[in-house]
Amino acid sequence: MQLRRLALLSVLLLMHCPSYAQHIGESVRVTGEQAEDVYVAGGTVDVYAPVHGDVVSAGGRVTVSGHVSGDVMAAGGSVTVSATVDDDVRLAGGDITLTGSVGDDAIAAGGNVTLSPRATVGGRAWLGGGRVDVAGTVGKGLRASGGRILLSGTVNGDATLKGREISILDGAVINGNLVYHSPQAAQIADGAVIRGTVTHEPVESHTGRIVAVVAGVGLVLLASLAITGVAWFMLFPRQVSATVMRIRTSPWPSLGLGLAFFAATPVVISVLFMMVVGWLPALVVGVLYLLLLLAGFLAGIFYVASLAPGLPAQDGQSRTRWIVAFLIAMPVVLLLGLIPLLGCLLLFVLLLLGMGALVIGLYRQYQSQAAA
Repeated sequence: MQLRRLALLSVLLLMHCPSYAQHIGESVRVTGEQAEDVYVAGGTVDVYAPVHGDVVSAGGRVTVSGHVSGDVMAAGGSVTVSATVDDDVRLAGGDITLTGSVGDDAIAAGGNVTLSPRATVGGRAWLGGGRVDVAGTVGKGLRASGGRILLSGTVNGDATLKGREISILDGAVINGNLVYHSPQAAQIADGAVIRGTVTHEPVESHTGRIVAVVAGVGLVLLASLAITGVAWFMLFPRQVSATVMRIRTSPWPSLGLGLAFFAATPVVISVLFMMVVGWLPALVVGVLYLLLLLAGFLAGIFYVASLAPGLPAQDGQSRTRWIVAFLIAMPVVLLLGLIPLLGCLLLFVLLLLGMGALVIGLYRQYQSQAAA
């Protein structure tokens, strides 16, 4: 009972937290000076306003410009950051382009990651993608991993590169050591300047073994998710069908609330760790957060399963049809998640929809119990 009350208390704290501005829609444009954190999601997202706080954004196409006094966290099919960011930048998506300035560290992972010639990173940069193009300036150190890495900018520190093809182009400056891991020697142009040592650590190609390991892990993950989802539905069929119905009837509130919980709960955990009450409440909230992530993703897959013809969202008694639809939808969703540009976005949106719908259900249950 105490654990349940703590979970409901965490839900209420997050739902009534006034420390952010939330914008949700198919096409969202944030203009005008923002005096607080901004959480925004939609098909197309443009944040042009100066923000006195953090920016957390997700969408098909995300653009952040202006001035951000805190961090920028963005995910989408296409992510472009031309803003002046005083703190850190964390980006994920299909195509990532950084053209602005970052006061501290930058972390980016995607299909194509580009630091334009105008981009500056005050701290360290961790970049990963199928193609990584570094043409800007990195203040302290660079770590990059990818299929192909192109370096034509300036690194004021050491550079550690891991890739199949590595090219150090004319005009590149590394004011430190270069260590690269590759099955072949890097192409270093005569006009490149490397002030430290150059170390090549050959990497053997284990493509077949890697594919086998990835396939094995994928099958185990698929089986685990399938067993967990079926068990959840067998134990709580009405809860699952009600959650799916909320996603159908209230997709945008579910998406926005899911995004808010996804971003705000780690902050709450950090605050609890720093409070006098100690680490136990933070640990409990952390476990509940992980369970909510898993349940939210499974709820998103059940929502996809409910789109099958002849499967009403509120029909909690047709367990066989629900389970069969779920087992068909899961591998389909995971396969779509492998699409470079839109796959990660699809999985992220399903996760947020499920999380938001579950939180709405918990809050309504709490209200009904309080009224009773």
